[in-house]
Amino acid sequence: MTVEINSLKQIRFFEKYTDEQLGKIAAISSVREFRVKEIIFDQYDELSEVFVLLSGSLSLGITVPPDKRIHLGSIEEGHLFSWSAVFYPYISTAWVIAVTPAKVISIDARKLDAEIEKDCDFGFKTMSKIAQTISHRLSDTRFQLMNQLNL
Repeated sequence: MTVEINSLKQIRFFEKYTDEQLGKIAAISSVREFRVKEIIFDQYDELSEVFVLLSGSLSLGITVPPDKRIHLGSIEEGHLFSWSAVFYPYISTAWVIAVTPAKVISIDARKLDAEIEKDCDFGFKTMSKIAQTISHRLSDTRFQLMNQLNL
């Protein structure tokens, strides 16, 4: 399913982009759907897509030896995930699983990288949003790990 500029305007992650920049994102994006319990990606998977949650509920976590999955949080609608797809070596630092049926925007990460390099304003907006996502995710992870360790 194709992504329309007007649809992107309704999503929190894209709120500061111009119509031209949203057009660039729409051109390299598609909508994907996931079933309950479907693994969107696993920890250590090589990633080629950046995702933004449109609807549904997703669980984010890590796996610790021996194969114990620890839930670190939920991804909210309008939020970006799989940011590792933008940074070499493009390896996921966590797993994401659909808790309910979910719909996401899938953005081709290599094409996104190319657009970031071409347009400084676009690149700054995108990297700022990704940095905010990483910062929030790190805080959430610390909180959840402290809870897991009963600190």
